[in-house]
Amino acid sequence: MEGAPVVTQTPMPQDTPTSPRRAPTATASGTGASGQSPPSPFPHIPVVAGGRAGKVLDEMPPDTSSLVVAGLEPQRRPWADVPPDILGIVAGRLPCVEDRARMRSVCAAWRAAARLHRPPPPPLPLLVHADFTFSSFSPDGVTTGTRRIPLPEDVAADDVRCVGSFEGWLAGVRPNQGRYFGDGECFLMNPFSRDVLHLPPPSASSHFVDAHSRSLPIVGGSGVVECTINAPQYVMSFCKVILSSSPDSGSNCIVAAFSVHRNGAKLALWRPGMTSWCVCLGGCISKFSDITFYQGKLYVLSQLTTNLFVVEITDDDDDSGLMVSRVDRCLAELPEVKDSYKQRWNLVEWHGKLLLIARYLGGGESWNNICKVGVYVVDLSMEPLRFTEINTLDGDCIFISPCSSKSFHASEYDGVEGNVIYFIDGYLCHAKNGPLFDKFMYNLRDGTLAPFAADIAEHNFWAPDGKPMSPTWLFPSE
Repeated sequence: MEGAPVVTQTPMPQDTPTSPRRAPTATASGTGASGQSPPSPFPHIPVVAGGRAGKVLDEMPPDTSSLVVAGLEPQRRPWADVPPDILGIVAGRLPCVEDRARMRSVCAAWRAAARLHRPPPPPLPLLVHADFTFSSFSPDGVTTGTRRIPLPEDVAADDVRCVGSFEGWLAGVRPNQGRYFGDGECFLMNPFSRDVLHLPPPSASSHFVDAHSRSLPIVGGSGVVECTINAPQYVMSFCKVILSSSPDSGSNCIVAAFSVHRNGAKLALWRPGMTSWCVCLGGCISKFSDITFYQGKLYVLSQLTTNLFVVEITDDDDDSGLMVSRVDRCLAELPEVKDSYKQRWNLVEWHGKLLLIARYLGGGESWNNICKVGVYVVDLSMEPLRFTEINTLDGDCIFISPCSSKSFHASEYDGVEGNVIYFIDGYLCHAKNGPLFDKFMYNLRDGTLAPFAADIAEHNFWAPDGKPMSPTWLFPSE
Protein backbone atom coordinates (compact mmCIF):
# COMPACT_ATOMS: atom_id res chain seq x y z
CA MET A 1 0.00 0.00 0.00
CA GLU A 2 1.37 3.37 -0.99
CA GLY A 3 2.48 5.52 1.91
CA ALA A 4 2.69 2.61 4.32
CA PRO A 5 5.84 2.38 6.43
CA VAL A 6 8.40 -0.17 5.37
CA VAL A 7 9.32 -2.71 8.03
CA THR A 8 12.29 -4.97 7.49
CA GLN A 9 13.63 -7.68 9.72
CA THR A 10 17.11 -9.10 9.87
CA PRO A 11 17.73 -12.48 11.55
CA MET A 12 19.96 -12.38 14.57
CA PRO A 13 21.01 -14.67 17.40
CA GLN A 14 18.18 -15.42 19.81
CA ASP A 15 17.39 -12.91 22.54
CA THR A 16 20.30 -10.55 22.28
CA PRO A 17 21.50 -7.17 21.17
CA THR A 18 23.60 -7.41 24.28
CA SER A 19 26.42 -9.52 25.52
CA PRO A 20 28.09 -10.93 28.61
CA ARG A 21 29.14 -8.18 30.97
CA ARG A 22 32.79 -7.30 30.95
CA ALA A 23 35.02 -7.29 33.96
CA PRO A 24 34.77 -4.18 36.18
CA THR A 25 38.27 -3.14 35.12
CA ALA A 26 37.25 -2.77 31.48
CA THR A 27 37.67 0.66 29.98
CA ALA A 28 35.33 2.32 27.49
CA SER A 29 37.17 0.64 24.64
CA GLY A 30 36.56 -2.80 26.15
CA THR A 31 40.07 -3.54 27.46
CA GLY A 32 41.30 -4.04 30.98
CA ALA A 33 43.99 -2.18 32.83
CA SER A 34 46.64 -4.28 31.14
CA GLY A 35 45.35 -3.35 27.70
CA GLN A 36 44.13 -6.89 27.03
CA SER A 37 40.52 -7.90 26.43
CA PRO A 38 38.85 -9.15 29.65
CA PRO A 39 38.08 -12.86 29.94
CA SER A 40 34.62 -13.88 28.86
CA PRO A 41 32.31 -15.78 31.25
CA PHE A 42 31.95 -18.20 28.31
CA PRO A 43 35.48 -19.10 27.12
CA HIS A 44 34.35 -20.25 23.68
CA ILE A 45 32.63 -16.93 22.87
CA PRO A 46 34.64 -14.57 20.65
CA VAL A 47 35.11 -11.08 22.05
CA VAL A 48 35.65 -8.40 19.42
CA ALA A 49 36.71 -5.03 20.78
CA GLY A 50 35.71 -1.83 19.02
CA GLY A 51 34.29 -2.19 15.54
CA ARG A 52 31.77 -0.17 13.59
CA ALA A 53 28.05 -0.62 13.03
CA GLY A 54 26.90 -4.15 12.39
CA LYS A 55 29.58 -6.00 14.36
CA VAL A 56 28.41 -8.19 17.21
CA LEU A 57 30.81 -7.69 20.12
CA ASP A 58 30.11 -10.74 22.25
CA GLU A 59 27.78 -13.30 20.69
CA MET A 60 25.86 -15.70 22.88
CA PRO A 61 26.94 -19.37 22.84
CA PRO A 62 24.92 -21.55 20.47
CA ASP A 63 22.66 -24.26 21.75
CA THR A 64 24.45 -27.56 21.08
CA SER A 65 21.91 -29.91 22.63
CA SER A 66 21.45 -31.85 19.38
CA LEU A 67 25.13 -32.33 18.47
CA VAL A 68 26.57 -35.83 18.23
CA VAL A 69 30.30 -36.07 17.58
CA ALA A 70 31.79 -39.06 15.73
CA GLY A 71 28.89 -41.30 16.67
CA LEU A 72 29.41 -40.79 20.40
CA GLU A 73 26.60 -40.18 22.81
CA PRO A 74 25.95 -36.51 23.50
CA GLN A 75 27.86 -35.30 26.53
CA ARG A 76 25.64 -35.10 29.58
CA ARG A 77 25.22 -31.56 30.83
CA PRO A 78 24.00 -31.63 34.45
CA TRP A 79 23.03 -27.94 34.42
CA ALA A 80 20.26 -28.78 31.93
CA ASP A 81 18.55 -30.82 34.68
CA VAL A 82 18.04 -27.88 37.04
CA PRO A 83 14.29 -27.82 37.91
CA PRO A 84 12.35 -25.21 35.90
CA ASP A 85 10.87 -23.62 39.04
CA ILE A 86 14.37 -22.93 40.37
CA LEU A 87 15.40 -21.44 37.04
CA GLY A 88 12.30 -19.26 37.11
CA ILE A 89 13.28 -17.86 40.50
CA VAL A 90 16.77 -17.14 39.19
CA ALA A 91 15.38 -15.39 36.11
CA GLY A 92 13.19 -13.20 38.30
CA ARG A 93 16.25 -12.00 40.23
CA LEU A 94 18.26 -10.84 37.22
CA PRO A 95 17.72 -7.09 36.77
CA CYS A 96 20.11 -6.58 33.82
CA VAL A 97 18.95 -7.40 30.31
CA GLU A 98 22.32 -8.84 29.32
CA ASP A 99 22.30 -11.24 32.30
CA ARG A 100 18.87 -12.49 31.21
CA ALA A 101 20.13 -12.99 27.67
CA ARG A 102 23.12 -14.95 28.99
CA MET A 103 20.85 -17.20 31.03
CA ARG A 104 18.55 -17.94 28.08
CA SER A 105 21.55 -18.77 25.90
CA VAL A 106 22.94 -21.53 28.15
CA CYS A 107 20.75 -24.25 26.68
CA ALA A 108 17.26 -24.94 25.38
CA ALA A 109 16.03 -26.12 28.80
CA TRP A 110 17.07 -22.88 30.50
CA ARG A 111 15.61 -20.80 27.70
CA ALA A 112 12.26 -22.60 27.92
CA ALA A 113 12.15 -22.30 31.71
CA ALA A 114 12.90 -18.58 31.60
CA ARG A 115 10.10 -17.96 29.13
CA LEU A 116 7.47 -20.14 30.81
CA HIS A 117 7.95 -18.68 34.26
CA ARG A 118 6.04 -15.62 35.42
CA PRO A 119 7.55 -12.66 33.55
CA PRO A 120 10.09 -10.85 35.75
CA PRO A 121 9.99 -7.06 36.16
CA PRO A 122 11.38 -5.03 33.25
CA PRO A 123 15.18 -5.02 33.22
CA LEU A 124 17.27 -2.01 34.19
CA PRO A 125 17.79 0.57 31.44
CA LEU A 126 20.71 0.88 29.07
CA LEU A 127 22.44 4.17 28.25
CA VAL A 128 22.74 4.39 24.46
CA HIS A 129 25.24 6.85 23.03
CA ALA A 130 24.80 8.72 19.78
CA ASP A 131 26.95 6.23 17.86
CA PHE A 132 24.77 3.28 19.00
CA THR A 133 27.23 2.04 21.58
CA PHE A 134 25.69 1.38 24.97
CA SER A 135 26.55 1.06 28.64
CA SER A 136 24.66 -1.16 31.08
CA PHE A 137 23.27 0.13 34.36
CA SER A 138 23.78 -2.26 37.27
CA PRO A 139 21.85 -2.47 40.57
CA ASP A 140 24.64 -0.73 42.50
CA GLY A 141 24.36 2.30 40.20
CA VAL A 142 27.57 1.57 38.27
CA THR A 143 27.67 1.54 34.48
CA THR A 144 29.74 -0.92 32.46
CA GLY A 145 32.10 -0.22 29.60
CA THR A 146 30.59 0.53 26.22
CA ARG A 147 29.69 -2.07 23.59
CA ARG A 148 28.14 -1.64 20.18
CA ILE A 149 24.57 -2.43 19.21
CA PRO A 150 24.66 -4.41 15.95
CA LEU A 151 22.57 -2.52 13.41
CA PRO A 152 20.61 -4.20 10.61
CA GLU A 153 22.32 -3.94 7.24
CA ASP A 154 19.84 -1.50 5.71
CA VAL A 155 20.60 1.17 8.35
CA ALA A 156 24.19 0.33 9.29
CA ALA A 157 26.62 3.15 8.49
CA ASP A 158 29.49 4.91 10.18
CA ASP A 159 27.68 8.23 10.38
CA VAL A 160 24.28 7.17 11.78
CA ARG A 161 23.41 8.61 15.16
CA CYS A 162 20.83 7.79 17.82
CA VAL A 163 18.46 10.66 18.68
CA GLY A 164 15.79 9.12 20.90
CA SER A 165 14.05 6.06 22.28
CA PHE A 166 10.72 4.68 23.42
CA GLU A 167 10.52 1.50 25.47
CA GLY A 168 12.51 -1.02 23.39
CA TRP A 169 12.81 1.14 20.25
CA LEU A 170 15.58 3.51 19.17
CA ALA A 171 15.30 6.44 16.77
CA GLY A 172 18.19 7.01 14.39
CA VAL A 173 19.15 9.43 11.64
CA ARG A 174 21.81 9.58 8.96
CA PRO A 175 23.00 12.98 7.71
CA ASN A 176 23.25 14.04 4.13
CA GLN A 177 26.71 14.65 2.77
CA GLY A 178 27.58 18.22 3.64
CA ARG A 179 26.92 19.94 6.94
CA TYR A 180 24.28 22.32 5.55
CA PHE A 181 22.06 19.67 3.96
CA GLY A 182 20.44 18.27 7.10
CA ASP A 183 19.54 14.62 7.67
CA GLY A 184 18.82 12.36 4.73
CA GLU A 185 17.35 9.34 6.53
CA CYS A 186 15.32 8.66 9.67
CA PHE A 187 14.32 5.28 11.08
CA LEU A 188 13.05 3.46 14.15
CA MET A 189 14.87 0.28 15.12
CA ASN A 190 14.16 -2.37 17.73
CA PRO A 191 17.57 -3.78 18.73
CA PHE A 192 15.96 -6.91 20.21
CA SER A 193 13.65 -7.98 17.38
CA ARG A 194 15.79 -6.26 14.68
CA ASP A 195 12.66 -4.66 13.18
CA VAL A 196 13.27 -1.44 11.26
CA LEU A 197 10.63 1.16 10.46
CA HIS A 198 11.71 3.68 7.83
CA LEU A 199 10.30 7.20 8.22
CA PRO A 200 10.20 9.95 5.58
CA PRO A 201 13.51 11.78 5.01
CA PRO A 202 13.96 14.75 7.36
CA SER A 203 15.08 16.83 4.39
CA ALA A 204 13.31 16.99 1.03
CA SER A 205 13.61 19.08 -2.12
CA SER A 206 10.26 18.33 -3.77
CA HIS A 207 7.00 16.42 -3.45
CA PHE A 208 4.67 15.30 -6.20
CA VAL A 209 1.51 16.06 -4.25
CA ASP A 210 -0.01 19.35 -3.26
CA ALA A 211 1.18 20.92 -0.03
CA HIS A 212 -1.38 21.57 2.66
CA SER A 213 -0.77 24.29 5.28
CA ARG A 214 -2.51 25.66 8.33
CA SER A 215 -1.76 28.83 10.28
CA LEU A 216 -2.65 28.65 13.98
CA PRO A 217 -2.63 31.57 16.43
CA ILE A 218 -1.16 30.74 19.83
CA VAL A 219 -4.01 30.83 22.33
CA GLY A 220 -2.99 32.82 25.39
CA GLY A 221 0.14 34.09 23.70
CA SER A 222 1.38 35.98 20.67
CA GLY A 223 2.39 34.89 17.20
CA VAL A 224 1.29 32.03 15.00
CA VAL A 225 2.50 28.52 14.21
CA GLU A 226 2.70 27.50 10.54
CA CYS A 227 2.20 23.78 9.90
CA THR A 228 2.66 22.21 6.45
CA ILE A 229 2.20 18.68 5.11
CA ASN A 230 3.99 17.75 1.88
CA ALA A 231 5.99 20.96 1.87
CA PRO A 232 7.86 21.39 -1.43
CA GLN A 233 11.17 21.89 0.37
CA TYR A 234 12.54 21.69 3.89
CA VAL A 235 15.83 20.87 5.62
CA MET A 236 15.90 19.43 9.12
CA SER A 237 18.53 17.95 11.42
CA PHE A 238 16.90 16.03 14.26
CA CYS A 239 18.38 16.27 17.76
CA LYS A 240 15.51 14.60 19.64
CA VAL A 241 12.78 12.16 18.53
CA ILE A 242 9.97 10.99 20.84
CA LEU A 243 7.02 8.63 20.37
CA SER A 244 3.51 8.69 21.79
CA SER A 245 3.37 4.88 21.91
CA SER A 246 5.19 1.84 20.61
CA PRO A 247 5.34 1.44 16.80
CA ASP A 248 3.81 -1.99 17.40
CA SER A 249 0.53 -0.19 18.07
CA GLY A 250 0.26 0.76 14.38
CA SER A 251 -1.49 4.00 13.45
CA ASN A 252 -1.84 5.00 17.11
CA CYS A 253 1.86 5.83 17.21
CA ILE A 254 2.79 9.49 16.65
CA VAL A 255 6.39 10.54 16.17
CA ALA A 256 7.48 14.05 17.15
CA ALA A 257 10.95 15.26 16.19
CA PHE A 258 12.72 18.45 17.18
CA SER A 259 15.12 19.93 14.63
CA VAL A 260 17.71 22.66 14.92
CA HIS A 261 19.48 23.44 11.65
CA ARG A 262 21.54 26.57 11.01
CA ASN A 263 19.95 28.18 14.09
CA GLY A 264 16.43 27.55 12.76
CA ALA A 265 14.09 25.38 14.88
CA LYS A 266 11.31 23.15 13.56
CA LEU A 267 8.89 20.64 15.04
CA ALA A 268 8.10 17.67 12.80
CA LEU A 269 5.19 15.25 13.26
CA TRP A 270 4.49 11.89 11.60
CA ARG A 271 2.35 8.80 11.92
CA PRO A 272 2.23 5.55 9.89
CA GLY A 273 0.77 6.09 6.43
CA MET A 274 2.20 9.57 5.87
CA THR A 275 4.76 10.07 3.10
CA SER A 276 5.95 13.43 4.45
CA TRP A 277 6.45 15.13 7.78
CA CYS A 278 4.05 17.72 9.10
CA VAL A 279 6.58 20.53 9.59
CA CYS A 280 5.79 23.30 12.10
CA LEU A 281 7.72 26.53 12.63
CA GLY A 282 7.32 30.04 13.99
CA GLY A 283 5.67 31.27 17.16
CA CYS A 284 6.56 28.95 20.04
CA ILE A 285 8.80 26.74 17.89
CA SER A 286 12.18 27.77 19.25
CA LYS A 287 14.94 26.03 21.12
CA PHE A 288 13.27 23.66 23.55
CA SER A 289 14.27 22.59 27.03
CA ASP A 290 12.14 19.50 26.61
CA ILE A 291 9.16 18.00 24.78
CA THR A 292 6.98 15.09 25.88
CA PHE A 293 3.67 13.39 25.14
CA TYR A 294 1.22 13.42 28.02
CA GLN A 295 -2.44 12.31 27.95
CA GLY A 296 -2.67 12.53 24.16
CA LYS A 297 -1.13 16.00 23.83
CA LEU A 298 2.36 17.27 23.12
CA TYR A 299 3.91 19.51 25.78
CA VAL A 300 6.72 21.85 24.76
CA LEU A 301 8.91 23.67 27.29
CA SER A 302 10.80 26.58 25.76
CA GLN A 303 14.46 26.97 26.69
CA LEU A 304 14.49 30.67 25.83
CA THR A 305 11.27 31.89 27.48
CA THR A 306 10.55 29.03 29.95
CA ASN A 307 6.97 29.04 28.65
CA LEU A 308 5.02 25.78 28.54
CA PHE A 309 2.99 25.19 25.36
CA VAL A 310 0.37 22.52 24.71
CA VAL A 311 0.03 21.22 21.14
CA GLU A 312 -3.13 19.34 20.18
CA ILE A 313 -2.86 16.97 17.22
CA THR A 314 -5.77 15.63 15.14
CA ASP A 315 -6.39 13.99 11.78
CA ASP A 316 -6.17 16.36 8.86
CA ASP A 317 -9.42 17.26 7.11
CA ASP A 318 -8.34 15.90 3.72
CA ASP A 319 -6.92 12.63 5.10
CA SER A 320 -3.37 13.58 4.20
CA GLY A 321 -2.15 12.77 7.71
CA LEU A 322 -2.12 14.36 11.11
CA MET A 323 -2.19 18.11 11.67
CA VAL A 324 -1.86 20.49 14.60
CA SER A 325 -5.33 21.76 15.54
CA ARG A 326 -4.53 24.06 18.48
CA VAL A 327 -1.58 25.58 20.33
CA ASP A 328 -1.99 26.97 23.87
CA ARG A 329 0.46 28.92 25.95
CA CYS A 330 -0.01 27.95 29.59
CA LEU A 331 0.11 30.75 32.11
CA ALA A 332 2.79 29.64 34.52
CA GLU A 333 5.25 31.06 36.99
CA LEU A 334 7.96 28.47 37.10
CA PRO A 335 9.47 27.94 40.57
CA GLU A 336 12.50 30.09 41.27
CA VAL A 337 15.34 29.75 43.76
CA LYS A 338 17.26 32.62 45.29
CA ASP A 339 20.87 33.05 44.11
CA SER A 340 20.40 30.78 41.06
CA TYR A 341 21.31 32.40 37.77
CA LYS A 342 20.31 29.60 35.38
CA GLN A 343 17.97 26.61 35.33
CA ARG A 344 17.59 23.37 33.41
CA TRP A 345 14.18 21.74 33.08
CA ASN A 346 12.79 18.34 32.12
CA LEU A 347 9.26 16.94 31.83
CA VAL A 348 8.59 13.37 32.98
CA GLU A 349 5.39 11.36 33.46
CA TRP A 350 5.20 9.56 36.79
CA HIS A 351 2.18 7.53 37.96
CA GLY A 352 -0.10 9.44 35.59
CA LYS A 353 1.20 12.83 36.76
CA LEU A 354 3.33 15.30 34.86
CA LEU A 355 6.51 16.19 36.73
CA LEU A 356 8.75 19.20 36.19
CA ILE A 357 12.32 18.43 37.28
CA ALA A 358 14.51 21.50 37.71
CA ARG A 359 18.20 22.04 38.40
CA TYR A 360 19.14 25.47 39.72
CA LEU A 361 22.71 26.51 38.97
CA GLY A 362 24.33 28.86 41.43
CA GLY A 363 27.79 29.70 40.13
CA GLY A 364 28.75 27.63 37.09
CA GLU A 365 27.66 24.97 34.64
CA SER A 366 28.96 21.93 36.54
CA TRP A 367 26.72 19.82 38.80
CA ASN A 368 29.01 20.85 41.66
CA ASN A 369 27.45 24.31 41.32
CA ILE A 370 23.84 23.12 41.60
CA CYS A 371 22.24 24.85 44.56
CA LYS A 372 18.93 22.94 44.35
CA VAL A 373 17.18 20.10 42.53
CA GLY A 374 13.41 20.53 42.58
CA VAL A 375 10.76 17.96 41.65
CA TYR A 376 7.31 19.46 41.07
CA VAL A 377 3.92 17.98 40.19
CA VAL A 378 2.29 20.16 37.53
CA ASP A 379 -1.43 20.83 38.06
CA LEU A 380 -2.69 21.46 34.52
CA SER A 381 -6.23 22.17 35.70
CA MET A 382 -5.18 25.45 37.31
CA GLU A 383 -4.57 28.77 35.58
CA PRO A 384 -1.90 29.80 36.11
CA LEU A 385 -0.40 26.35 36.45
CA ARG A 386 0.31 25.19 39.98
CA PHE A 387 3.62 23.51 40.86
CA THR A 388 3.68 21.39 44.01
CA GLU A 389 7.10 20.27 45.20
CA ILE A 390 7.49 16.65 46.33
CA ASN A 391 10.34 14.96 48.20
CA THR A 392 9.58 11.31 47.47
CA LEU A 393 9.00 9.13 44.43
CA ASP A 394 7.37 6.35 46.47
CA GLY A 395 10.41 4.14 46.02
CA ASP A 396 10.76 4.76 42.28
CA CYS A 397 13.69 6.35 40.50
CA ILE A 398 13.89 8.56 37.41
CA PHE A 399 16.44 8.50 34.61
CA ILE A 400 17.10 11.82 32.85
CA SER A 401 18.97 12.42 29.59
CA PRO A 402 18.60 15.07 26.89
CA CYS A 403 16.96 12.62 24.45
CA SER A 404 14.76 10.63 26.82
CA SER A 405 13.57 10.58 30.42
CA LYS A 406 11.43 8.06 32.27
CA SER A 407 10.43 6.90 35.75
CA PHE A 408 11.26 3.34 36.83
CA HIS A 409 9.91 1.02 39.56
CA ALA A 410 13.15 0.49 41.44
CA SER A 411 11.39 -1.15 44.40
CA GLU A 412 10.93 -4.34 42.35
CA TYR A 413 14.65 -5.10 42.64
CA ASP A 414 16.91 -5.85 45.57
CA GLY A 415 19.87 -3.52 45.72
CA VAL A 416 18.39 -0.76 43.52
CA GLU A 417 17.96 2.37 45.58
CA GLY A 418 14.66 4.20 45.20
CA ASN A 419 13.85 7.91 45.41
CA VAL A 420 16.91 8.69 43.29
CA ILE A 421 17.18 10.65 40.03
CA TYR A 422 20.02 9.68 37.68
CA PHE A 423 21.11 12.55 35.46
CA ILE A 424 23.02 12.54 32.22
CA ASP A 425 22.48 16.26 32.27
CA GLY A 426 23.05 18.82 29.55
CA TYR A 427 21.42 21.04 27.01
CA LEU A 428 19.56 19.50 24.09
CA CYS A 429 20.89 22.31 21.90
CA HIS A 430 24.60 22.59 22.61
CA ALA A 431 26.29 25.96 22.45
CA LYS A 432 29.55 26.12 20.54
CA ASN A 433 32.43 25.37 22.94
CA GLY A 434 29.85 25.05 25.71
CA PRO A 435 29.88 22.55 28.57
CA LEU A 436 29.29 18.90 27.83
CA PHE A 437 27.21 16.58 30.02
CA ASP A 438 27.10 16.30 33.78
CA LYS A 439 26.70 12.80 35.22
CA PHE A 440 25.34 12.77 38.73
CA MET A 441 22.62 11.34 40.94
CA TYR A 442 20.27 13.14 43.31
CA ASN A 443 18.75 11.51 46.38
CA LEU A 444 15.34 12.97 47.22
CA ARG A 445 15.38 11.41 50.67
CA ASP A 446 18.32 13.43 52.01
CA GLY A 447 18.84 16.03 49.25
CA THR A 448 22.41 14.93 48.46
CA LEU A 449 24.25 14.93 45.13
CA ALA A 450 26.88 12.38 44.08
CA PRO A 451 28.80 11.59 40.88
CA PHE A 452 27.37 8.94 38.59
CA ALA A 453 28.68 7.00 35.57
CA ALA A 454 32.14 8.44 36.07
CA ASP A 455 33.61 5.47 34.20
CA ILE A 456 32.03 6.53 30.90
CA ALA A 457 34.74 8.28 28.89
CA GLU A 458 34.01 11.76 27.54
CA HIS A 459 34.72 10.73 23.95
CA ASN A 460 31.48 8.73 23.97
CA PHE A 461 29.60 12.05 23.94
CA TRP A 462 31.26 13.40 20.79
CA ALA A 463 30.40 12.72 17.15
CA PRO A 464 33.19 11.96 14.65
CA ASP A 465 32.91 15.51 13.32
CA GLY A 466 33.55 16.97 16.79
CA LYS A 467 29.95 17.87 17.55
CA PRO A 468 28.56 17.06 21.04
CA MET A 469 25.91 14.35 20.80
CA SER A 470 23.23 13.57 23.38
CA PRO A 471 22.83 10.06 24.84
CA THR A 472 19.47 8.44 25.50
CA TRP A 473 18.13 5.95 28.04
CA LEU A 474 16.69 2.74 26.55
CA PHE A 475 14.16 0.72 28.56
CA PRO A 476 13.92 -2.90 27.31
CA SER A 477 10.60 -4.64 27.87
CA GLU A 478 12.14 -7.98 28.88
